[in-house]
Amino acid sequence: MKKRIICLFVCFALLVACIPAVSAYHNVSSWAQEAVDSMYGLGFLPDSLKNADMGKNITRGQMCQMAVLVYNQLMGTPDLGPDSTKNFTDTSDPAINYAYEQGIVGGYGDGTFHPNDPLTRQDFFKITYNLMATAYWDPKSITPDSLSRFTDVSSVSDYALDATRAMVAIGVVQGSGTTLNPKENTSAEEAILMFFRAYLYMCDWINQQSEETKNIAIQSQGYSGISTWAIREVQEMQEKGMIPSCLDNCDMSKPITRAQMCAIAVLAYNKAMDTSYSAQGSGYFTDSNDPAVNAAYELGIVGGMGDGTFAPNATLTREQFFKIMANFMSVLGYPRDDSRAVTLSKFNDGNRVASWAQAPARLMVYIGAVRGDGKNLNPQDSTAIQEAIAVFLRCYKYTVAWKNDHPNGEAPSEQPSVIDDLLAFAKSFEGYPYVYGGNGPNSFDCSGFVLYVYKHFGYSFSRGAQEQYKDGMHVDMDDLLPGDLVFFSSYSNCNSSNSSFRSITHVGLYLGNGYFIHASNPTRGVVIDTLWSGYYNSHFWAACRIITE
Repeated sequence: MKKRIICLFVCFALLVACIPAVSAYHNVSSWAQEAVDSMYGLGFLPDSLKNADMGKNITRGQMCQMAVLVYNQLMGTPDLGPDSTKNFTDTSDPAINYAYEQGIVGGYGDGTFHPNDPLTRQDFFKITYNLMATAYWDPKSITPDSLSRFTDVSSVSDYALDATRAMVAIGVVQGSGTTLNPKENTSAEEAILMFFRAYLYMCDWINQQSEETKNIAIQSQGYSGISTWAIREVQEMQEKGMIPSCLDNCDMSKPITRAQMCAIAVLAYNKAMDTSYSAQGSGYFTDSNDPAVNAAYELGIVGGMGDGTFAPNATLTREQFFKIMANFMSVLGYPRDDSRAVTLSKFNDGNRVASWAQAPARLMVYIGAVRGDGKNLNPQDSTAIQEAIAVFLRCYKYTVAWKNDHPNGEAPSEQPSVIDDLLAFAKSFEGYPYVYGGNGPNSFDCSGFVLYVYKHFGYSFSRGAQEQYKDGMHVDMDDLLPGDLVFFSSYSNCNSSNSSFRSITHVGLYLGNGYFIHASNPTRGVVIDTLWSGYYNSHFWAACRIITE
């Protein structure tokens, strides 16, 4: 637990250098500046705190408003939903009523809420605890702190004791030395800092649970030997029905055979083409009459060994794997069989790739299917089953995305477009997790995602969403083109005509036809949404173009 919290704060410290200082807030202490800037950049500071003195007390109402903004991002419900009932006699604030209805806050026994009263520290502990428990978190997943080192633990009210123990245990509340000061008021900057710690913890917890769920699901299928990095992609291949029966109950750390790879490729072909192709003939090889091998040969996905054999039980080398994937892309209609944008000399062992595999190797690096450690390709090494499944899935998703955007193929006179490949590459990450500060390739936050996609094709710009808007050529909503960056604000009535770029809190990549892809939040990950309706239409701020030629 402590290691994960430390890692989160290391990630946080690396990222804050990219976040511009927030000028709308005053009297921010140095110890709280980074958290205030980050919470503002995420769109988590309510309008009621605009131009606020951060050293002043935060009110109960302001805390509710901030809690609702964080809750909705975690839950993937960016609006308050239906008009909330008036639950208190002294406030009709929709955020307060919504927070009450979600179980995040409670009121007083006389039907009041006291929205303008300053928030005590123990009330902050309780509200934060309630929010986390409502947003999936299981308090039983941690060992509560005994609070024995705090001299004023007896001052904590009974209703807040469990919450206080939990918040201290996970590092949200750290206390001032040996005191908790539970009944003292909470300054705005103090509440923001502690709430930011809670948000980071929740992001990490949600992703840990998601990965654990996938691990349990895939293990229940009878597979073994799956590395942590491969679980998500193996699970996705299983869900798509692209793991063949010949791999039932296999140890996925073992090398994949040439015949097993054929079985995967044929399943993937049928999935992509929405067909049920099977071998039309037989006797192509002297050492195999496997229907999957025959079908893959007929489709042009594989070839033989040159002496009439196929060597179905031989392990598949990585360079053979590159070739099979390039063939697969060609069969599905992808028009390029090489990429001169990639040089194999950047790999320590690039000169070891056989001549017949060099173009496929370059292509696999170009589309992002082959990532590795960036230093070695290991072309003659065997390919583990889990590696073949994970890398093939990346190739499949890229190719299908490109194919869906080019249902009639590419016109002979049409020049290859980097935008087309960039969009296919972006779509290949659909389903990947959201992690605050994530720069890829295994997890992203919103600005980290669009930057990673563009950097893969040689374009580089700023890290933060607000600065990214300044890096491109500004375009109107009516003039959007695929590849443009689209920006949003969590703040009400904000757009480029009435507010500065400091109002930007989110960014995505426009795909065309009203759709965009983005790293949404911890519960949704990288998803495709529509721009023209619902929350994103009403919160659209502006757009910019990175590739202008």
